[in-house]
Amino acid sequence: MPSITRSLRLAALPCVALVTACALPGPADTPPPAAAVATPAAAPAPAPVPGPATAPRAYATFTAAPATLEGGTFDGFAYAEKQGDAGLTAVTPGAGAIRVTGFTGAGKGSTWAGLGVMVPGAPNGAVADLSGYRSLRIVLSAATPTSLRIRLVGADAATVAGGCYPVSVLNVGTEPRPYDLPLAAFAPEGYCGAQGKSAAVTLAALAAVEVTAPTVDTAKRRDIDFRVGAISVLR
Repeated sequence: MPSITRSLRLAALPCVALVTACALPGPADTPPPAAAVATPAAAPAPAPVPGPATAPRAYATFTAAPATLEGGTFDGFAYAEKQGDAGLTAVTPGAGAIRVTGFTGAGKGSTWAGLGVMVPGAPNGAVADLSGYRSLRIVLSAATPTSLRIRLVGADAATVAGGCYPVSVLNVGTEPRPYDLPLAAFAPEGYCGAQGKSAAVTLAALAAVEVTAPTVDTAKRRDIDFRVGAISVLR
């Protein structure tokens, strides 16, 4: 008769195998994959903070004195095709502006005439290199709305005498206000031809800024009265 102990051992073998098989990890026992960790998007770069605006460079600042704070001595003038068809009454300095008064048209038959003022930017005719600047700011007004011509003036006497440095013309009202004039828009007048100087050439050695009230029709007298305030240049 077989041993009861041996039979029990043999009967237990399948159970051991079954338990062993059940102990193997199955799909249900496999740990889930780790969740993907999202990488946060990079924060946008902060907007650049604009730097302070470049302050204008003063060219001519007027007081009650006969010269600007920068040392330039201004002079008024009259011109006409025929003598006597224009006359300068006065250039009167005041706080913040100078006043230019006079007349054109005295019946002499001129086809052109005018009245103006020359404003140097420094004492003793010294020139300034303003090549890096882009616009001229000038405060202007007149007793009645009128057209004024602004000229950039260099140091060449022949070009000055020929009126061939570059100009810009604008209409001016009765209230003083600043006018910003692009320097690249200044150009010599058409009659100058090859003698005309460009704005770029003139700005490299600028001696003065000229403001003129030109007249074409001198058949009748015209009273001229305008004011020139602070002049500066901007980049």
